[in-house]
Amino acid sequence: MSDNVRWDVGNMRQLGAATVTIATATTTSFDFGTPDDLDLSSLANYHHGDRVLVVLTASTAGDTDSLTWVIQDADDSSGSIGTPDTAITHVIAGALAAGTGSDYSAFTVKLQPDRPWLKVAVTSDGANDTFVTHCSVFAIASNA
Repeated sequence: MSDNVRWDVGNMRQLGAATVTIATATTTSFDFGTPDDLDLSSLANYHHGDRVLVVLTASTAGDTDSLTWVIQDADDSSGSIGTPDTAITHVIAGALAAGTGSDYSAFTVKLQPDRPWLKVAVTSDGANDTFVTHCSVFAIASNA
């Protein structure tokens, strides 16, 4: 995504929000409600050409375990999520490898043709710390 793209943040619409508590070495997907992941083609508040912003936060009192954020897109399989693969992202703040302790990260997602699904997950590498994580996904109208 070009750094000179203009965004109309006054026309921002939330597409989904979810919270995950993670305390073991595992990957857990954010559940945005039925059908769990975000199907942009079926969301009334998403319009073709919108930009997608993913904001992720993690809070913990610990400083041992590390987090990694996972952002994937997927094709459609008869109205359900198809095969997820790593989405093309651009870092606004933070990093996909969040590291230890609390974190704040934000990414734009470059949407791919015929891949309308978004799946967001968090991975912890240990079982010493408990993280409360939150994900918010926004559509922002493009002025480009």
